[in-house]
Order: sequence, then C-alpha cells, then structure tokens
Amino acid sequence: MDHQFPRKQLVISNSTKDKVEACKRYIERKYTDLLKAEMERREDWAKLWEKMKDMQLKAQDQEYYKQLVLKKEAELMRKKRMKFCTDDFEPIAIIGRGAFGEVRVCRIKNTKEIVAVKKMKKCEMLAKNQLAHIRAERDILSQENPWVVELKCSFQDDKYLYLVMEYMAGGDLMTLLMKKDILTEDEAKFYIAELVLAVDSIHKMNYIHRDLKPDNILIDRKGHLKLSDFGLCKYSEIKPKVELGRKIPNQNPAPTPILSKMQKRRQLALSTVGTPDYIAPEVFTQQGYTETVDWWSVGVMLYEMVVGYPPFFSDDPQTTCQNILHWQSTFQIPQDISLSPQCIDLIRRLVADHNERLGINGVSEIKIHPFFQGVDWKKIREKITPYQPQVNHEIDTQNFEKFEEEEPWNWNSSRRVKKDHFQGYSFNRQAQKEQSPVRVALENIDKVEFPKKQQPTQQPQSQIQQPGSPSHRKVIAKPIAYAYNKSARSNSPVNKNQQQNSMKTIPQQQTLLNILSQYKRNSNNNNNSSNNNSALNYSSSRLPNLKSVREQSPRSPRNTQKYYYQ
Repeated sequence: MDHQFPRKQLVISNSTKDKVEACKRYIERKYTDLLKAEMERREDWAKLWEKMKDMQLKAQDQEYYKQLVLKKEAELMRKKRMKFCTDDFEPIAIIGRGAFGEVRVCRIKNTKEIVAVKKMKKCEMLAKNQLAHIRAERDILSQENPWVVELKCSFQDDKYLYLVMEYMAGGDLMTLLMKKDILTEDEAKFYIAELVLAVDSIHKMNYIHRDLKPDNILIDRKGHLKLSDFGLCKYSEIKPKVELGRKIPNQNPAPTPILSKMQKRRQLALSTVGTPDYIAPEVFTQQGYTETVDWWSVGVMLYEMVVGYPPFFSDDPQTTCQNILHWQSTFQIPQDISLSPQCIDLIRRLVADHNERLGINGVSEIKIHPFFQGVDWKKIREKITPYQPQVNHEIDTQNFEKFEEEEPWNWNSSRRVKKDHFQGYSFNRQAQKEQSPVRVALENIDKVEFPKKQQPTQQPQSQIQQPGSPSHRKVIAKPIAYAYNKSARSNSPVNKNQQQNSMKTIPQQQTLLNILSQYKRNSNNNNNSSNNNSALNYSSSRLPNLKSVREQSPRSPRNTQKYYYQ
C-alpha cells in the first residue's frame, strides 16, 4: 500500500519576492524600450532611404552616407554601455546627511563639471523597505522637468546606490528661512507660486511627493526653486504610536519667543531623524490619501514663511504628530501678526480637511485664488527672484550646512556588482538625451558634402599606345591578372603588393594556368632551348618553390620574402 505524504507548502520569503519584482520591472521596461527604439529606428531608416532616392543620389553616395550613420549609431551604443564608478568623481565637500546616506559636492574628472552626488546604503534601503521609493525617485529625476533637480546619471556598487544630480549652489528653502526668519507677503507669494507649479508638475507625472518641506526644496544660482528627495524622507524612520482618541490640550503655537523657537526648529530640521511638521494628518492615519496631501504641505510652508515657524511645531516629534492629527483644535493663526485677508484665507483653505481642501478639484482653483493676483504663471521663471543667493565660485558651499567625514568616498568593491533588488538602476542622461543618429541624418542630409570621385585623366592622342606595344600590354594585363585572385585574402596589404608587382611582368593574355601548361609541355618535350621572341622563358629554376609559396601566405607570420614571375 502506497503511503501518500502531504506535500510541504512552498513558502517564498519577502526578500525573494522583492528580487523577482525588481527583475520583472527591469525586464519589462528594458524590452519595452528596446522594441520601441527598434520600431522608430526602422521607420527612420525607411524615411532616409526614401529621401536619398528623392534626391537622386548615386549609389556610392548612398553607401557613403549609410556608413556614416552606422558609425554614429555604434558610437551612441558604446556611450550607452558606459559604466560609472566612484573613481570617475573627485569629492569636494559633504553638504547633507540623512538616515540612508549622504550628499557630496563632487567634480566629474572627465568633464570637470560640478555635481551633487547622493550616496545611499543598500542595506538601509532593504531594512526599511524603501525599494519602491528609490525606484520612484530614480524614475522622477530621470525625466525632463524644469521644476525637478536634473539627474545626470545613476550607478551602484556592492554597498551603495549613487544619484549624480546638478549642483544647486543656492542652498535650500530652509537656508533662506533661517537667514530671513520672516518673508514679506510678496516674497512668500513668489515662492509659493513657484512651489504650486512644481508640485503640479509632479502630480502630472502621477506621483505624490508626500515629503514636501523646506529641506527638500532647492534654490539655484538665480534664486528659483526645484524639488528634490522623492520618497527618501530623512525622517521616514519615525512611526509615532499615537492614540487617536487621546485628548490633546489646546496649545498656543508660540508659547516662547520666536527666535528661540526658530533655533530649536532649525536644529531639529537638520538632524538625522527630521521633523513631521509638514505631513498631512491622513498620511499618519494610513487610511488612504490623494495628491491633496501635498497641498496641505504647501499651506504649512506658507504659514511658516509669513509667521516665522510651522503651525504644529514642538520640541518633541511625537507631540508634533499628535498636534497634526488633532489640527482642528491646535491650528490657529496668531493675532499679533499682520496678514492680509487673502493670505489668511489661502492658509486656512490649504490647511483644511481633505474633503474641503483647496486643490481637490485641480490646481486651477489654487492659481485663481485672490492671493496670487498679479502672478504671471507662464513667465514666472523669467522673473527676478526676491532672494539672490551669494555664490562666489562653482564649488561654493556656503549656503549648505557643513558635515564631517565619517567614511571614505572610495572603498574596495568587487568587480562583479551584486544588483539583485536593484536591477535597472543605472542611468546616463547624456546618452539618453542624444537624438537618434538616423533622425539627425534625415534632418541634415541636405547639408552633407559627399566626396567627389576623381575622374581619370584622358591621355593625349600622341601618348596613346598602339596594341601590341610593351606599354599597352601592361595596361590591359591588370584586369586579367586580377581575375584569378578575387578571394577575400586578396584585399590584404601583403597580397595587394604582390599582385601589383606581379601584374607588371605578366604578359598579355597569360594566366597562371597557361604558365603551368607551357612548363609541362616543355618538360615532356625536353625542350630546353630558349625562344628569344617569346614573352617569357619558363624553366624549373624560374618557378617559385612550393615551400616558399606557402611561407609567403598571409596567414604565415614568416611572410618576409616576395616572389615575382620574371
């Protein structure tokens, strides 16, 4: 009797599932892009051939242009396969440090360009389940968006992930608030207007930032804003265990002098843990939320700009979280600060219940609010900014906090990088931005100067040799000699030289077969007499040795002798 044992159920670990998901995403994206690129390439080539036919180009000109395009395609493919590593960068200064890594100002050794390199620990990403976040950040930064910090390239080694971004020498919005403490309404209007457009651009890409705060809003040399740090929150490790039913006392938002509170606020913002001051309450409850959580954060930052501190600030992040959860009783605007009714109304309509929050019906209802009266939304990036950051040179880091070195920039990583969870993380914008060589060729074909073929000069009538003369034999013997040597090896330099020298002495209409046949007949007849009128006198001493012929083969390294039929 056969005993049937119950099968053991296969249990797949979360780590294995993450690896499978990463590989699946990588394969899908890679082959989707390859298929799309190949289809576009075929269409462009078809258009190019049609264009050359319409221009009635000669066959040799078409072939010449085709080879040029193929060469450009090969160069682009090599550029796309280029791999970056830390040896390609010269570290200059550390300007940021968070829970997952650090940010350094570096110089690219090859181009001398100054960039900001974000270095993140793989082990921390896996431990904190941040795989989806880092993929989202890489995807957002790799797209073309004037409101997002530009990603130059990304790469990895065994231990770290690297994001190479443009260097925003103006610092961040937190630096500006620390310098100015309070902004005027006109200054706040300008920066909030730019922030509204920046957030809307992210929403159009089907992303929710969820971590909008002054630390993640960077300022360029001209004073304009750009967003950064998507999904990699410095304070993401904070998981406050709040009791939703707990009663929170009604606190005065400014119980201590503003300057003292601002100093504590800045120290907390620059710490590794961070602060949850700008997070919407529905994010904490984990009951689902929409993109309007970002508009809550915009309202909190507007409050901080014109009041001088965030509305839910506390020395303890736990208390800050509870203040946000019970915002109906803790949120209020100080009476002793002079603000316009339009500014107060916009703050209250952004820091509001998610069902009534401004922006729930789209960004247009925010842009038409009376507070933004006079804002030219289409040309705002062309305006002179209220704040002009001081930047003395290209590697000036005075607008950032200084950090001490904790670990070296370079470390001995293995040559074979273990990607596992991070398949497809590498990116190279320079190669991605380059237009298809076929498309460029199609656009510039009218400007190409094709090489002119040199026409053979016609000899004067007096110099034309009559048939039968020695000079005439040499001229017409070349195609006959070339006829028996059309193999691929005849194109080698050695054989070409031999061919040219041999053709000088082979008489008219004499081939190798004729030579051997004549030699055989002469041997059989024992006819050793020489014929002075004959074009050639063949004897055994005049034929090359078979061993020597083999030694002169282009495949042999001993090809040092040259033999001619004389």
